[in-house]
Amino acid sequence: MGPATEILMPEGGGPHPAVVLGAEAYGVNSFIRGVQEKLVGLGYAVALPDYYHGNGPAEPENYDDFTEVKEHIGRLDFIGGARDLAGTVDTLRAMPGIDPRRIAVWGYCTGGTLAWLAACLRGDLAAAVLFFPSQPVFAELSPARPVHPMDLLWQLTCPALFLYGDQDKLMPSDVLADLRARIDYWRVDAQVKMYPGAGHSFTCPREPMRNAEADRAAWNDAITFLSEQMRA
Repeated sequence: MGPATEILMPEGGGPHPAVVLGAEAYGVNSFIRGVQEKLVGLGYAVALPDYYHGNGPAEPENYDDFTEVKEHIGRLDFIGGARDLAGTVDTLRAMPGIDPRRIAVWGYCTGGTLAWLAACLRGDLAAAVLFFPSQPVFAELSPARPVHPMDLLWQLTCPALFLYGDQDKLMPSDVLADLRARIDYWRVDAQVKMYPGAGHSFTCPREPMRNAEADRAAWNDAITFLSEQMRA
């Protein structure tokens, strides 16, 4: 059975471009619903699948304690989560009022990693917007995470935008250099945007992770990129 998925439609008859939204590791909460609502206001149908299948963090709004969310990340089946996002593309494509040629993935943090993997699973997406994917390289491989996302980059067939803070400890300089080198070597249609002074999860709604200037700049870069890729 697929994940519980919240789908919001914009006003008007369509056909609408659509986005599958990958929530950060906290799961479906007010932050990610706010992103969903803003994208709907821009004219996108937006699906928000719960890749935790109802078993996510008990306090999805608690940005002050990372203990629980780290435990959930540690237990997460990344293959299952990527398939949840990839399968939601088919759910959208089957709906009236959706333009099947204009469907993108957009994700944050762990949901950014899942969106990255989902884009690699499919060859039919219009775009991928990836806010600071947390696991460009897994700490170790296992059946739930059998290949590093970096090693699948060659399979990313849609235009992609990576957005990272230059102080993000999950994207250190050597990994960033490797990402850029692989994009060039494999001729991947991808851009990497860096935001000075911003750490990981700089779009977080509260301090200390939040960097308001980087958040505004990255949002503008993301929606500009998305609109360019989703033109009819």
